[in-house]
Amino acid sequence: MAANKKKISLHERLIRLLASIGIAIILWFMVNGNADMLITQDFNSIPITLTNVESLTEKNLVLTDDKNYYLNLQVKGTDKNLRNVNMKEVTAEVDLSDIEEKGIYDLEVEVKGLANSVIISSMNPTSLSIEVDNIIKEALDVVILVEGKPARDLSVISAESLEQVEVEGPEASIARIDKITVTADVSGLESDTTRYLEVAAYDATGDPITDLEILPNVVEVELVLGKTKSIGVIPSTTGNPANGYIVTGVQVEPSKVLIGAKEALLNTIETIPMDPIDVSGQSKTFTRDVNLTPPAGCYFLDDSGKVKVTVSIESPVEKSFTIDKVSTRNLGTGLVVAKIKDSRVVVKLEGASGILNSLNASQIEAFVDCTNLAPGEYELPIQTNLSQSLVKSITPAKTTVIIE
Repeated sequence: MAANKKKISLHERLIRLLASIGIAIILWFMVNGNADMLITQDFNSIPITLTNVESLTEKNLVLTDDKNYYLNLQVKGTDKNLRNVNMKEVTAEVDLSDIEEKGIYDLEVEVKGLANSVIISSMNPTSLSIEVDNIIKEALDVVILVEGKPARDLSVISAESLEQVEVEGPEASIARIDKITVTADVSGLESDTTRYLEVAAYDATGDPITDLEILPNVVEVELVLGKTKSIGVIPSTTGNPANGYIVTGVQVEPSKVLIGAKEALLNTIETIPMDPIDVSGQSKTFTRDVNLTPPAGCYFLDDSGKVKVTVSIESPVEKSFTIDKVSTRNLGTGLVVAKIKDSRVVVKLEGASGILNSLNASQIEAFVDCTNLAPGEYELPIQTNLSQSLVKSITPAKTTVIIE
């Protein structure tokens, strides 16, 4: 027996057809979008490429800030067209070819690779502030820094490189250089040695300057070990001050310097000589910076070879003292002085007021020297215990002495 088929009414078939068409239309719009509906989409962190950088080098220019730049881009288009955007083809560029000299330039960011079917609604940044500087070169000495302590109570008495380095980079960075250094670790070092050390540039605050090219970037350093001690500096003068003036003192600061040498040599050195300071024609106190010359085989440590020498120059003053006794010195054994004719003398001094005002008669001794004299009568010069440079006259200048 044949099965009964359910008969679908015309009305129901019409409803099903319309529903199918509606679903198809919805699905089409979901897939293709509305061709007339514009939407926006963001593309962020697009790298910005600086083009024609090599043209700066040809003009002896350089970027002062070597960093990365990124673009945030918002574009508008249909959903379909936006989905067709290939971000691998989209680039952002800033052209440096028009830069001719150092300065700060505001350069436009150009976007490439976007299809004409989409438009840019906004971009950030729209331009870059680019600063360029001159490239310069400068030859500089290398400062040797030492860290650590050698063995056997030795010290590094010389750390020296005979090489200069050539530094190339932005003019502003070159101007920041405080010193070019290498660091030698001498911990446990037992003998003189040679090291090859890497060079670095630092500013006055101790921060490294990294945008420089230093050639050579490794230098040869000779390290010499020895012993050290402090040695006094002996100053002297030459010439005569202006008429009516005298040298009243010479002061060296520091009065001692630290030197290093091999131990056997160091033990033979007691003082550091200094070239005489010329006072010719001077009428007032003056100070000179003096670079000392170390004895052969010796080294000044910690810049101690530099001293300041102050020469005091004044108009001299005069002062007289009456001395009530004339004594004898160096009288032979068994001999006595029977008589000294003059028992009182006047000593006239000339010199710096500070020195003369500090003296009194009790500090001054007047005497005659009886060295190698036999019994008899002698006329001997009267002397004092003061520096000859202070004594202008002694009255009387001589006296009669009878020795028995």
